[in-house]
Amino acid sequence: MANGDWLATLDRDGGAMLRGVLPEDELRVLASSLDEAFRREQETTESVRQRSGQVYAVRNVLAICPEVVRQWRHPQLVEVVRRVLGDGAGLVRGLYFDKPPDQTWALPWHKDLTIAVCERQGDPPSGYSPFRRRAGVPHCEPPLSVLEGMLTLRIHLDAMTDENGPLEILPGSHRTGKRLQIDQFEPVTLHAAAGDVLLMRPLLVHCSGKSRPQTGQHRRILHLEFAASAQLPSDVRWAEFHPLAQQD
Repeated sequence: MANGDWLATLDRDGGAMLRGVLPEDELRVLASSLDEAFRREQETTESVRQRSGQVYAVRNVLAICPEVVRQWRHPQLVEVVRRVLGDGAGLVRGLYFDKPPDQTWALPWHKDLTIAVCERQGDPPSGYSPFRRRAGVPHCEPPLSVLEGMLTLRIHLDAMTDENGPLEILPGSHRTGKRLQIDQFEPVTLHAAAGDVLLMRPLLVHCSGKSRPQTGQHRRILHLEFAASAQLPSDVRWAEFHPLAQQD
């Protein structure tokens, strides 16, 4: 997954790792903004999930920490999103994950099939699943075409190693639509340094295991989802849409 052929790798495998994108000073500013925002919110919102004082997952990151909308904009990342999704792309959702020492967790094989949308009355339009609230925000499965027109950036704030429950992917599985097909694909374990960024199609099958016992490593990741267009089929609206082109 070398930087030079990332576009071909993304198309073939459904994921590609960009190495050394964010320098230490930018990572430090980003992590500090997130930590401060989570401390403000953790007692007043269900978006911040914690155990024994350790934050391990956060929804609605863009609302909780608006600075992220600006701070993710490293020139290389802006160009990546533009090349994959086009000039009309925008940031539509932010999540945060950590595997704090002694507070680890795991996820089975899955695809990222839901999006965050605005409230809507009545039955869901054709192609959409029923709307269900997650941390106060309606979510649903959209038509396949919407998911095919999305890209996720996973910014690694820490190294991802064999010790702290690294991500596993099934390269090529993004081509099976919404179907969760596992047996015909060969799993690959990903490793990353702090500042690396994983590009991932939402339809790529992925999972992660628990951290090893007694590890002292965190595994903090800022997960940002981008859509090719501000428009969704059948007049459904994104919960948030922050255009790639910055507004004056």
